[in-house]
Amino acid sequence: MDEKRDEVISVLAEQLEISPISATVLIEDAVALVLDYTGREAMIDSMWVYARQLATIAYNQQGAEGEASRSEGGVSQSFLTDIPVSIQRGLNRFRKGKVVSYYAPTEE
Repeated sequence: MDEKRDEVISVLAEQLEISPISATVLIEDAVALVLDYTGREAMIDSMWVYARQLATIAYNQQGAEGEASRSEGGVSQSFLTDIPVSIQRGLNRFRKGKVVSYYAPTEE
C-alpha cells in the first residue's frame, strides 16, 4: 500500500506543481476523510482515486478555510464544505455497514 500511496503523492505533486511534502499532507488529510466516511481502517486500491480528488479540492480551497462563500467585485464564489456528492457516490460501495441489532429466533 505504501507504493500506491507514494505513487498518488508523486502524481498529485506533479499535477498541482507543489512539493512532495505539501502533496503528502494533502493526501494524508484526504485519506483520513475517505477512511472516516467508509468506516474502514485501511485504503483499498480504487479508493486512492477519491483521495486524490479530495486532496485536489483541498488544495484549491487553500486560503479560503472556513468560508462557505465570498463575493468580490461582483464575482461570487461558493465553496464545498463537505465531501462532494459525486465522490460520496463513488465511495458508497466501499462503506461498511453497521449492525444496529441482531435478532435470530431461538431454536427449541
